[in-house]
Amino acid sequence: ASKQLASKLKWPEGYNSPDVTFTCRRGSTACKTIEDKWPKATVRQFDDNTIAYQEVINGKAHASVADEPQPSFITLKYPAQLFTPSNELLTIAETGFGVKKGNAATVAYYNDWIDKNQDWLKQRNTYWFKTQDWAKMIP
Repeated sequence: ASKQLASKLKWPEGYNSPDVTFTCRRGSTACKTIEDKWPKATVRQFDDNTIAYQEVINGKAHASVADEPQPSFITLKYPAQLFTPSNELLTIAETGFGVKKGNAATVAYYNDWIDKNQDWLKQRNTYWFKTQDWAKMIP
């Protein structure tokens, strides 16, 4: 959210106003989320998330909604202009990968590995998606 425009709005109900402008990438679930959660707000859609964020950075929109980790990274990159009004995820989508049908041993192996590595998985998620500590290692 824009520090200039949205810092005095109460989360989340203060954002449900025709005076509040959100940005999102055209055709994304983010636009639908905005329409569902803040039906009174103005929604401006762009073909690229970068342009949607730039509108917020420039103070032309109050907030932008997109898939993580991009919003966190943009907020880290522009701390003087942006803030996160809440650490709450607006929606959650399950992800996974395919395994050949009928291969119960492989499914059991992966499920067991996931169960035994929950702490490690949370640490990796934080490192890769909530910080950019790793970015300094990229030339």
